[in-house]
Amino acid sequence: MKRPRNYRIFAILLGSVPAAAPMTAALADGHYLDQTIVELVVGADINEINEEYGTTTLGLIEIDVSDPDDGVRLYWLLLPNDWGDDWDDDPRIADVDFNYPCETAEGQTESFYFNVGPSAYPEQYAWGLIGLEAAHQVSTGDGIVVALLDTGAEADHEALVGHILLEDGYNFVDGNTDTSDVGNGLDDDGDRSVDEMVGHGTFMAGIVAMVAPDAGLLIVKVLNGDGTSPSFRVAQGIYYAVEKGADVINLSVAMSDEYEILTDAIEYAYDAGVVIVAAAGNLLAPEVMFPAHDEDTIGVASTDIDDLKSEFSNYGDDISISAPGTDIVSSFPGNEYVQWQGTSMSVSFVSGAAALVKAINSSASPDDIEETLGEAADDVDPAYDGLLGAGRLNIAAALSTDENSPDLNQDGVVNATDLLILLSSWGSCGDCADCPADLNDDCAVGSTDLIILLANWG
Repeated sequence: MKRPRNYRIFAILLGSVPAAAPMTAALADGHYLDQTIVELVVGADINEINEEYGTTTLGLIEIDVSDPDDGVRLYWLLLPNDWGDDWDDDPRIADVDFNYPCETAEGQTESFYFNVGPSAYPEQYAWGLIGLEAAHQVSTGDGIVVALLDTGAEADHEALVGHILLEDGYNFVDGNTDTSDVGNGLDDDGDRSVDEMVGHGTFMAGIVAMVAPDAGLLIVKVLNGDGTSPSFRVAQGIYYAVEKGADVINLSVAMSDEYEILTDAIEYAYDAGVVIVAAAGNLLAPEVMFPAHDEDTIGVASTDIDDLKSEFSNYGDDISISAPGTDIVSSFPGNEYVQWQGTSMSVSFVSGAAALVKAINSSASPDDIEETLGEAADDVDPAYDGLLGAGRLNIAAALSTDENSPDLNQDGVVNATDLLILLSSWGSCGDCADCPADLNDDCAVGSTDLIILLANWG
């Protein structure tokens, strides 16, 4: 159950402060030298702080500001060039932290994609592998909101038209409501590549739209065209998504270290009943990156067409589940389609699956949804036993309840015996309550039930 909150919406003050901060600022020990994050005590005034110290507010998160126990009062400040002050003795300041850079999992290594024809999008291997057709007979994600915290999205792409909640998105990179998936023509992260992650958000949105076609997509732009962002901006996006009623947050960033501001934001979202799905990372390493290893997220690794660990995917004990991430086709700016790969792609499959489960069980908690997906997962790569989570995502199986199990003779396997039972029950059910082969609850045994059974074969 989501906790009631007295929100002070970010947009009230965003227009009066600089929304974008320099990403090319000097870094030391992994954090920005000219920026800091401060938490104020109840009643303290950020304007007085800025006047006294010569700082400038770049961003803010204010929730329940009058509540000394449960409120959030965080401010992202730009430090003056001659900064030499110490906050330790100021009673108005409860805590101080560095502002760290975040990036997409695909931005950590060389990342390539290539254009394909539009027919490759609906025909790719991943849809069949996760049982999507059968799953859609049970749920399409109707009424669920999936927030994509990414580089934005091309709202008029043919694969996304009608899926995006156009009035609710926000661009925290530029401080406006334009959530287009475009870059700024600058090398913001200093890696000699310009806007190399433009299209990342559009790609993820295309996967979620296919998996959960009736879910609303909330586009929250927190990453620039290079796929990077200060941690404060990502935290803003998480709090904003919760405020806007997101049921699922698709979070395709991956870092080696934990950042307190993100840990707190994720905990806040989790306590509000929001499912947070995050990428394990693409470094081929036995390391689950942050925030995927956070206990309040569903950490996702990547597998390929043969249910083997994707060559690039990280792995480890903290993985919750795996999903296809190798050679995935999805939408791309310019009304195009491309093939790309990474653990971010796997995250979007799981986010869409979480939306399908939530749509038919509105009271399901994040833990309930993780358990439902995990229990239905298929076995994967034995070489990484226990290091790829519960297994590879199987949405069709996850949506089959005990009462609607395709294992009709309850012998622990779906095979020819169950098929014969289903075929012998073909047609209308005389008593809907006593018709185990009616797997989609329409009081008849037909082709849809056959699809569901075959999707769970084995």
